[in-house]
Amino acid sequence: MGKQSILLTRGFRDRVSAQIERMNNTPEDAKFAVSRRRDQEALSEAQAWETLAAMGAPPRLPVTVSVKACYDVAGWSTHASSRVLSGSPSATEDASLVAALRRNGAVVVNQSNMTEFAFGALGLNTAFGTPRSPLDPERRRIVGGSTSGGAVSVAMGFTDIALGSDTSGSIRIPAAFAGLAGFKPSHGRYDRTGMMFLAPTFDVPGFIARDVEMLQRIDDVIIGELGIHAGRSVAGRKFLVPSDLANEGVQPDVADIFNQSVQALRAAGATVVEEPFPELSSYGPIAVEGGIIIAEAYEWHRPLLDSSAHLYDRRVGPRILLGAEVRASVYIHAIKKLRELAQAYDQRLQGYDGLLLPTIPCLPPRIEEVESDEDYNRLNRLTFRFTEIANRIDAPSVTFAPDPTRPIGLMITGRRGNDKALLEVSRAIEAVVQPNFKTFGATP
Repeated sequence: MGKQSILLTRGFRDRVSAQIERMNNTPEDAKFAVSRRRDQEALSEAQAWETLAAMGAPPRLPVTVSVKACYDVAGWSTHASSRVLSGSPSATEDASLVAALRRNGAVVVNQSNMTEFAFGALGLNTAFGTPRSPLDPERRRIVGGSTSGGAVSVAMGFTDIALGSDTSGSIRIPAAFAGLAGFKPSHGRYDRTGMMFLAPTFDVPGFIARDVEMLQRIDDVIIGELGIHAGRSVAGRKFLVPSDLANEGVQPDVADIFNQSVQALRAAGATVVEEPFPELSSYGPIAVEGGIIIAEAYEWHRPLLDSSAHLYDRRVGPRILLGAEVRASVYIHAIKKLRELAQAYDQRLQGYDGLLLPTIPCLPPRIEEVESDEDYNRLNRLTFRFTEIANRIDAPSVTFAPDPTRPIGLMITGRRGNDKALLEVSRAIEAVVQPNFKTFGATP
């Protein structure tokens, strides 16, 4: 890792300067991705790391980072892209993950926009603007949420990586819709201190990057690993495809990319077993019927709703307010049932290297397709239909783009606590699948 760090650190200041220029000279809608910037400070910090590297002390992770507005960054307000907190005091210290990144050479370049309070999979924000997928030349398709601004920052070359959060797919959804890679870890892998929660039972910090190699590198640094990994072949690996989910309600373009990816894995020596796994479809309804997210969100938001309900987005505040009606017995039963299902999932996945699904069953909707509440609710639910599986049972999950020019992701979900192994196998899959799309097609 030392040699890679030295190479990344060379020209670090120039790289930051180029990224600042991209932020300055970008389509107007892409500016919705960024809430705050620190251009001069970022340039100075990059120069300092370059100097240290020249003296023989290169940082382990000399990258630029976009930080989602639900994390504390000293000197910035942690407003979660909501008018409710727009006048809140600035944070006095960095969130634990932000501090860990900075200690290892990362330079914070911007604070990224997000879905208000991280409550929504489509990335809409009526107060601060809705980031669009950079893969849509017409700039009409959403990039998804809630880590919407972070995904655009990476895709547009404003930053190298983005720090986000994932409650039901909020990292993997925008990563997939922007042709990027995203990692949702198991609970406890990364410190959540200084992160604003939506629903603590499901919320985890995670990252968006251009490829799995960078996600793996970030994880190594945060966990303190030496960066020594096993072989990267998929030969002899075994994967499970839940055939009932993978073949139900998936749009043709998405199904085509997924099936070609599976064929590429088989051709490379992997075993891919296609079997029904009906229990997976029960995880989401159990969480909804138990009111887990809205109850936990309401507990945190209650004083704000009492004083500032009128400032909430109309698709956020009223939904959180429903949490006041959740019965404790129903909530507890749902938590207990999901824990039981998590154990059953782990047992079912024994002997497999991961569960394969399309990240999202549909292409990113156009802005006009989510204007009505009925369409918004339907497409919001559809978008996180596959990604929420990992959150409900606390499993690590990775998405990457088989064809980085198309807003379609391939998702690999592992077993709880097996994060390192999942990142390793995800990198191996990416290395096999992406060359299968050498002649990149036009964006749908």
